[in-house]
Amino acid sequence: MSDDDRLLAYLVSSFPGRTEDIATEALCHVLGDSDACVDALCGVVQSGVRGVDPIATVKTQVIGGDGTRPDLVCFDEDGRERVLIEVKFWAGLTANQPNAYIKRLPVDRAGVVMFLVPDDRVRYLWPQLKRCLDGEFDVVEELESERRCVSISGSRRHLMVVSWESLLDAMAARSSDSGEPRAVTQIRQLRSLARYAEEGAFCPFPPGNEPSSDSDKRLREYRRLVDAATEEGINQGWADRKGLRATPMPYGYGRYIRLRGTVVWFGINLELFEDTGKTPLWVSRHHSYADEPDVSRELGEENRDWYRRHGRHWFPIDVRTDTEYPQVLTGVVASLRRYGTNLQAARKAVKSRVNV
Repeated sequence: MSDDDRLLAYLVSSFPGRTEDIATEALCHVLGDSDACVDALCGVVQSGVRGVDPIATVKTQVIGGDGTRPDLVCFDEDGRERVLIEVKFWAGLTANQPNAYIKRLPVDRAGVVMFLVPDDRVRYLWPQLKRCLDGEFDVVEELESERRCVSISGSRRHLMVVSWESLLDAMAARSSDSGEPRAVTQIRQLRSLARYAEEGAFCPFPPGNEPSSDSDKRLREYRRLVDAATEEGINQGWADRKGLRATPMPYGYGRYIRLRGTVVWFGINLELFEDTGKTPLWVSRHHSYADEPDVSRELGEENRDWYRRHGRHWFPIDVRTDTEYPQVLTGVVASLRRYGTNLQAARKAVKSRVNV
């Protein structure tokens, strides 16, 4: 892909945290500028759901009477909402998604809530979306189609998940066949943006899934977080690694560090991740150092977020899955620093009790 096709990707890199907003506005612009691209979107929708009226116009951020605000709303020729599109890369679901969006669709005319996501996310977001539906709707019937799509029983409402790659492929083919070179160029820009978001953003590691082809890539991201959070703690003055080193364990990569005077192991614990579904990153106070007081009572009894595993106390390090890498790192650093502060307070409490 040439440098000329990377403008949107450059803008995204210059405004971290705004990837989905920029992608939404760009996609809406392309659809508003090209009849062929709108036809391609209609074809993608109808490949999963038959009978949806053709899309005439597309708008961003249309707030419904119930307060919901999908990224894109597609209207038919009569101005009725037919397709609600949520533009996603790696951000998590909000409280309104997908159920409140489903309720926004009319009951008596075919309508679709579409989640547009990276291809790698389709396979594990789909079960999550269906679980959300099952918690509120009586019956959800999966449709036989080339798309992941379900129909809500008792209505003509539908939910489907479409990958960025498949939608952009359809748009590129239709605009090329229709002789719309401007649209072809714009789609290349969108494809570059999507590729940047998929490859450059932080990719959360889903719990409860079999290892996939990109598991190594995701684990490298977590190793990157461990090292970067350690360096940030050292720079801020509340962590150090003097005389300590990276020490992988059977359950994952990690390293020994000193948090406000207490030696801990900080890293990836896939055993606890699978056991709790909470987070891949954990920290544990180390017992083998002679100067380490027993702070179990101070820590283990007072905070329900502590876990006792293998005779050790483990603390989960928060990892955000709804944002990009810089914000994820900031959250990990804050969680690790908070743990160090708790350890420091516990050590003081133990010394005070001993000195009494």
